[in-house]
Amino acid sequence: MSEKDSQISPQLEQGRLLARRLYDFKIRQLEKLNEQDRKTLLADFPLLGKKEYKDVLRQVIEAKKAEQIQVGWSTIPHDITVLVFVVVGVLTDLRTGIVAGIGTLVLFESIFQVYFNRRIYPQLSILVWFTYPAYILLAWVLYTRGLEWYWVALTIAVAWAGTFLFGIIARFPMQLIMRGRAEAEAKHKAQTMGGQK
Repeated sequence: MSEKDSQISPQLEQGRLLARRLYDFKIRQLEKLNEQDRKTLLADFPLLGKKEYKDVLRQVIEAKKAEQIQVGWSTIPHDITVLVFVVVGVLTDLRTGIVAGIGTLVLFESIFQVYFNRRIYPQLSILVWFTYPAYILLAWVLYTRGLEWYWVALTIAVAWAGTFLFGIIARFPMQLIMRGRAEAEAKHKAQTMGGQK
């Protein structure tokens, strides 16, 4: 190991430790850190300067934003399902809405596990704000159709929880397929590498 490597290694380790500490902050807090906060944080990491601090901070903010988008992306099938369920349930009946909702959920859970598009996420993330009025519309329609208020409340609660529960179940087949494909590719790669030796 060269002298340069031994000098860089402790600095990189301190950068990792700083990143771990910063990761506990929310994005808004990270974006509002001032010069005094920087000095306080760097007191424990003497090998890091202002440039390294800014670089670590930028990377942590980018990582947290990417993680936030991934989590948001995984909830979009739920939002689409709620909207389809409510629209079909309002236009026809609740039973047809349930069938349409389950079909939509299975379809979009499968698609959204294998496809990711950061550019269209902001537009799709707006769907969550339509789910609340959709539930209110469904409640009003069910009530005007003669359902007692407690049955309306129970239906909305079951629909809300059910879409999350069925979403988890609907992900399993695609996860098994993806895991099987990854294992097959790893096995094939190992056999190819073994054959080359």
